[in-house]
Amino acid sequence: MSSQKYSRGIRFAELLMRQEAIVRRHIPGWAPLEFESRRVVEVGCGPLAGFGPLAIFCGATMFESAEPEWDEALFHSEPIRERYLRTFHADLVGLYGERMRFADFTAALKERMRITCGGFQTAPIVGPVDVVLSQSVLEHVFPLSETVAKLAEIQTPATRFLHLVDFGNHYPTSSPFEGLYDVTPDEYIARRGKAINCLRAPDVAATFEKVGIAVRLIPSRRAQDGYRGAIHPSWRSRYDDDALFTQLALVASPA
Repeated sequence: MSSQKYSRGIRFAELLMRQEAIVRRHIPGWAPLEFESRRVVEVGCGPLAGFGPLAIFCGATMFESAEPEWDEALFHSEPIRERYLRTFHADLVGLYGERMRFADFTAALKERMRITCGGFQTAPIVGPVDVVLSQSVLEHVFPLSETVAKLAEIQTPATRFLHLVDFGNHYPTSSPFEGLYDVTPDEYIARRGKAINCLRAPDVAATFEKVGIAVRLIPSRRAQDGYRGAIHPSWRSRYDDDALFTQLALVASPA
């Protein structure tokens, strides 16, 4: 709760609004994602259930996820309820109206959230699902193909999805690619461990398309300025500047 990242639950509503505003610039027919009476899945929701409380407050019939750091007893504990969920609920009421009182909200989280402690590819989630989300998760998955194959199992052509992928080094460096491009991807993974899979935006799009999931990949942040490091030939032989310097991208359903 001392973390700015984890202490503000309403940031998930802010993230979704900002990301959908970007998507609408590229997909004019994009309508806001609806949670009312929908079955919602998140890939890697984090220890505080990610988009789950937002989805449940906005009427989702079920929210499902898989998260290696999930601790159900901790999430439903008194400190989390009072220091995180109560403020989150108050902010949701301010944004969407009093759809449910706090006691009903916490009860609904227990009744309509099903989160597995573990990897997404083996989670007991079956289709069909209506909405799929993830927030800076797909770049951490090894191998990504297994997670995307799981998505192909549970999605239908009507499923709407939005994934944010961060292709940077996930360190607070002056350039988000510092230390990444001066060695081969395999060498970087060996040096750092399986922290990021080193796939670039075209790889992610191709992984989805290989299993029959049509996507629109929308770069949302490019960060070439400020990068002064070397670029190993193995990167240059596979990617152009657009792929190398796209830091953030949204992987969206076509409409």
